[in-house]
Amino acid sequence: MTSPLVQIAGRTVGPGRPPYIVAEMSGNHNGDIHRALALIDAAKAAGADAVKLQTYTADTITLDHDGPEFRIEGGLWDGRRLYELYQDAHTPWDWHPQLFAHAQAIGIHIFHHPLIPPP
Repeated sequence: MTSPLVQIAGRTVGPGRPPYIVAEMSGNHNGDIHRALALIDAAKAAGADAVKLQTYTADTITLDHDGPEFRIEGGLWDGRRLYELYQDAHTPWDWHPQLFAHAQAIGIHIFHHPLIPPP
């Protein structure tokens, strides 16, 4: 039988323990590294244990195509192409050192789900 307790970033998680809260940054930085840093601060202030980044480029998750199946219908991004949206929303690899250093400095765990390897 395995233990229902696990360690995440040095913290025990499992039955009878507080949840491990992960804040997802996604594209909410709007292409601005200062906003990304502020989002890390906000996650820490809100009590999150970690911040997760999604690391991709538009080329790694869609085609640069103008067909109807590559256009968004309805909502906030109505009429935009997926490729354009992902170009705007991605978190650049060259931000990672600064984002990770900032998170470490304020005491919040940070990690990323790489959809592509670093260049």
